Amino acid sequence: MPPKRPPPLVPKKPNPSMVYEVLIYLNSFYFGMFAFCELAMSLLKAINLTYPFEILVRDMIIIVGYCLLETIRIILGRRSSLADRGLPAILSVILIVPCFLGVNYVLLLQLYKLRLEYVLCVLQLGLYLTEIWYAFYFVFSLCRPVTYD
Repeated sequence: MPPKRPPPLVPKKPNPSMVYEVLIYLNSFYFGMFAFCELAMSLLKAINLTYPFEILVRDMIIIVGYCLLETIRIILGRRSSLADRGLPAILSVILIVPCFLGVNYVLLLQLYKLRLEYVLCVLQLGLYLTEIWYAFYFVFSLCRPVTYD
């Protein structure tokens, strides 16, 4: 009896859109923990350290703005799919840029930084870079003809 072959319309390579969706799903859980820790650490620094009022307000506005943008980005990403080529998926990919800048502010430009912030921010940036990689990989994979066996 000959070995069974896969159905004739199965692509050889996995869909990068699915990997992007899995990363959005993982990021939704990581971001919840990241936002909670970041807001708690900001409150801790505001209470225990001598912060100039203007800098404290600026830091809090940037952190809260980042949290709102990331929440919107995750909601758009979870409700859509890159394979659908819908506007929510495109907006989700575009919103990575301001979110990336928000994490970089926390990582590099805050007045006081904690070691835990370094670790959390580097992991968040790694998730962003991976998401961007697979989003671009998906876009470029659309330009290639799909081969079937």
